[in-house]
Amino acid sequence: MPKATSDHHHHPHHPHAAEPPPTSVVVLDAPKRPRGPLPGPTQVQPLPDDLAGRVLVRFGDRVLIVDDTVAPQGTAPSTGRTRAATKGLAPGSVDREVVASLSETERLGLDALTMRRTKAWGRVKANRPRAGEPWDMVSCDGLRPRLDDGKLRDLLPDVMPGAQEEGEAAILRDLPGPAEGLNDYLEGPVAVSVVFVNGPTAAVQMSAAERLKVVAEIQEGYAWLAAANPSAHLSFTVETHTVSITTADATGLAELTWRNAAMGALGYAAGDAGVEAMAREIRDRTRSRWGYVLFVTRYNLWHFAYASGNRVVMDPRNDGWGIDNFDRVFIHETGHIFGAPDEYAVSGCSTGGSFGRFGEPNSNCANGAAASVDCLMKANSWAFCPVTPRHFGWGLDRLRLPSTSSPVHVVSMGPNSLTALAADELGDIRFASWQPGGPAWWQGWTYLLRGKTAPGGHVTAVSRRPGYLDVFTVGTDGRVWTAAYDPSNFWKGWWPIGTLRAPVGSYVGAVSRSLDKLDIFVTDNSGRIMSAAWEPAFTDGWHGWWHIRGGMAAPGAPVTAVSRSSNKLDIFVTGVDCRIYTAAWEPVFADGWHGWWRIGDAIAAPRAFVTCVSRSTDKLDVFVVDGARRTLTAAWEPAFADGWHGWWHIRGGLAQPGSPMYAVSRSRDKLDIFVAGLDGGTYTAAWEPGFADGWHGWWRLRGGITGLGGTIDAAVRSADHLDVVTVGLDRRVYTAAWEPAFTDWWHGWWPMGG
Repeated sequence: MPKATSDHHHHPHHPHAAEPPPTSVVVLDAPKRPRGPLPGPTQVQPLPDDLAGRVLVRFGDRVLIVDDTVAPQGTAPSTGRTRAATKGLAPGSVDREVVASLSETERLGLDALTMRRTKAWGRVKANRPRAGEPWDMVSCDGLRPRLDDGKLRDLLPDVMPGAQEEGEAAILRDLPGPAEGLNDYLEGPVAVSVVFVNGPTAAVQMSAAERLKVVAEIQEGYAWLAAANPSAHLSFTVETHTVSITTADATGLAELTWRNAAMGALGYAAGDAGVEAMAREIRDRTRSRWGYVLFVTRYNLWHFAYASGNRVVMDPRNDGWGIDNFDRVFIHETGHIFGAPDEYAVSGCSTGGSFGRFGEPNSNCANGAAASVDCLMKANSWAFCPVTPRHFGWGLDRLRLPSTSSPVHVVSMGPNSLTALAADELGDIRFASWQPGGPAWWQGWTYLLRGKTAPGGHVTAVSRRPGYLDVFTVGTDGRVWTAAYDPSNFWKGWWPIGTLRAPVGSYVGAVSRSLDKLDIFVTDNSGRIMSAAWEPAFTDGWHGWWHIRGGMAAPGAPVTAVSRSSNKLDIFVTGVDCRIYTAAWEPVFADGWHGWWRIGDAIAAPRAFVTCVSRSTDKLDVFVVDGARRTLTAAWEPAFADGWHGWWHIRGGLAQPGSPMYAVSRSRDKLDIFVAGLDGGTYTAAWEPGFADGWHGWWRLRGGITGLGGTIDAAVRSADHLDVVTVGLDRRVYTAAWEPAFTDWWHGWWPMGG
């Protein structure tokens, strides 16, 4: 593939900034616990299937802070079970008896949301002190209320008394790093233990009101961070512990003294081993992916806020920034936990280095960046510069497909929302996603709920309503499996659909013929063309499989489907005689499917992929590469009293027999098609009624190269906006894009992942 360029229309050109989203509370019923002693710590109860809204922050077992901007779900996807959704409430409307039954952590979470819903809170956040100022700003008294210095931030190991006298080099020499697997990158569910440490005198004690304020600030920060990048699927679980110790206050590097006493009171070992054990315990018990510990205390600290290893340490007063900025300081420190460096000048940062999951340099550092922009790691701001999301681990992970002909599928869940799916070298199903204006470009490639198929097998998807996605594959057992995404509970599945067996990794055609109705098609091991269906009215789940009018094809031959108008289906397949066949269904067919009808005399390769598209109501266009390597098309519409018209050879195009020729309609009566040519080049052609001479093309798309028979799948994310994906010679996935604003035609290709 051509070298990646920097002008991709998907990449945000400005910092991403937003306030935390509107939130409400869900209080779960108290879980039923078995009598008698429990074998170890009790895990938190699972979220209900019918939960309405996306969980941003969870306090303890029962209090959930949910994003009010997400519409209620109400239906468990792909199961047909409809329930009354568990809806979010205003915190003040929770029943008093329920409130009285909450734990300390749960009550703090509820009261914190109550505090955040007040007008006074809104005024404070709208007028927070020193908003937007760099963390190393000089205050009016000439002092710098800066955060942890990047050079000194990690000078807080478990040092023995007097170690500071040995000098900075000695401290750095044996510095313990974060435990592997506890906070590698910021994606998925995260758990934190908040430890409030009170001492023996008033100077080192926090009031209940101060602790509540801190919890509200943590909630504010987490709510913003969870919503900052929906593709990262972040959610946070918080548990609080208030510990009173008798240790006297001290100066210098004295953290170990009070911290060991506090951890001992909680039943943990001294030193970093105890902190790591606490982080692991909350991670495992809450079923989270990552875990760390926050210590909040008025004990004298080396600095008012810092992070190292698996812990953050903060003074609730927050030095010159004040407690009203606790939320941003806390999220800044959380950034350090997950690999992000400081970007302000006094930290001693440079524009080099290798940070985070992807080894990204610190290119926004104020020391040397040509145009250092606003960013949470640089200043008191809810903003991301382009590089910080990469430090957090937001971006594309490594992905290699088995060969250049391995299929990769791309689908749009709604306006300007894209998801790409593929099966990697081991058959693990992976997905990547993109939304405009997000802090990352594409996000992924994430393993999809441990789904597995043949290496490089087909993974298909369809969106049955905006924001929803249903995914299908033939698993390693030969059964058809499905998983589903919705904006409130994210991914669920996998569920097997019936007992049908098909060749592992073969194509599953999927279509949504109207809102929330799904139909899928597959050719099973005996060559039967089969169908199954789902809709919310099916309370027992999927219905089928049905053999469609005795249709037969080679086992695993792809059956493609299109809905040319609401509740009308047309399907296409290459038959056992290598001819192209179609069948149709609509509600008025009392006897079910009609067909099979042969389309013309074209002869294709066995299992040849037949692409179908509806460019306007009741108009159909199909495409296939025949046995003579010709790129062919045929068309149907009600005005054709004699049936299908065609086949026509498109502009003399040639490709490997049976190669998939993908087609999309980017707006009414406009067609774009894509195919890998005989030289492996990525080619496209287009048709619209204004072309009096027929099809235009073929054009070589940005010099891209894939293998013979390679796939070039396409999606329309909004009218006249096209995105395509293919597999390059290095077996990486690449993408390119087109929209009318691109006066220089297509942009790309860009590699998706390292």
